[in-house]
Amino acid sequence: MRKTKGLIAAFLSLFLLIGLTAQGVQAANPLPQEFYKNLNNKYLNNPSVLIVNRANSEVVFDQAGDKLKAPASTIKLVSAAMAAMVLDTNTTFTTAIYSTDKSNVFTLISNNDPWVTSSAKERDRAKRTYLPQLIKDAIAGTKLKRITVNYSGIEYSDMRSLKRAFGRKLYITAKAIPEGTDPTSLTVSKISESQSPQLQNMIRWCLLYSDNVLAQRLMMLAVEKGGFPKTKTGMNEFTIQELGKLGVNYAGLYLADASGLSSADQISPRTLVELLFKIRTEPKLQIVYNSLPTSGESGTLVNRFHGTAADARGLVKAKTGSTRHTVALAGFASAKDEEYVFAIISNSVSSRKSRQDAARAAIDRMLSILIKTDVKAPTPEILN
Repeated sequence: MRKTKGLIAAFLSLFLLIGLTAQGVQAANPLPQEFYKNLNNKYLNNPSVLIVNRANSEVVFDQAGDKLKAPASTIKLVSAAMAAMVLDTNTTFTTAIYSTDKSNVFTLISNNDPWVTSSAKERDRAKRTYLPQLIKDAIAGTKLKRITVNYSGIEYSDMRSLKRAFGRKLYITAKAIPEGTDPTSLTVSKISESQSPQLQNMIRWCLLYSDNVLAQRLMMLAVEKGGFPKTKTGMNEFTIQELGKLGVNYAGLYLADASGLSSADQISPRTLVELLFKIRTEPKLQIVYNSLPTSGESGTLVNRFHGTAADARGLVKAKTGSTRHTVALAGFASAKDEEYVFAIISNSVSSRKSRQDAARAAIDRMLSILIKTDVKAPTPEILN
């Protein structure tokens, strides 16, 4: 009989443990069932979630918060933080074109300006440094159909896009100036130049509108400034070094890129949450916090948090993430007396837009419910 009771007790303990694991770690003041209804939304499909009270670092809710996930564009929090940590955010970049001693040869010089583009759409949308305009300035008043452009401080991919922008109207031979050669030695006089906005404005644009190219460029500028090679390995070594300096847990972190486009990117909600804590408190990272989209009001969140989640409008500052099978959101949610730091990532959503929208709406409702609920964090677990 005693043995039977022991088996029953063991079974009940196991049952409760399994139930807790399935529901995640709950707060002492449990979140309402409506929160769990949205958490278990079939379109969201079992996300990893970590929510922490910023005031005391206590965990409010944890469901697989240490699990490595493909973060989509929430990885831009890392990219922007790395740029803000090591670069002077007041920096501007100049891109200029010069004449040479040959009428059909020009020299294009930049200091690795992340703001350059050959896309008219991007030029008009963000007033970007437009490389085709510099070329037009250089050949104005001539009948040139073929030119050579020596270039320095500009990526080859940008030169390739520049050539495509002119098509058959102008044939451009692009030649990279060899390392060790002073590019100004290949110039006679400046024809035209364009200056970028300050780096802090680029960080703001990158986070508000989730600019993939800009995220990659900002990260690589930071990697180079940090003394690492501008390679995938260099990017990871640099990022781990800087996160370590901040005291952020980077276990399992891997960056295949700095934009989040790659499904090979790996980061846990815990790493994102710990970084968000630093973004909120480190003076150098204030620009990252200030640049986050606001729920229902700006950036990639302007069309979110409406309808049943409208109570959270203006109360969430967060970075969105979306790829073929991922929806994610990581940032801050402000209640009356509390501020919560959170990361929510699902890698198992449908690629259909309507179903992804349903998954995003479930996340929005979860956060709206969190904000409306007086959640007291449990005492056993504290985020280190």
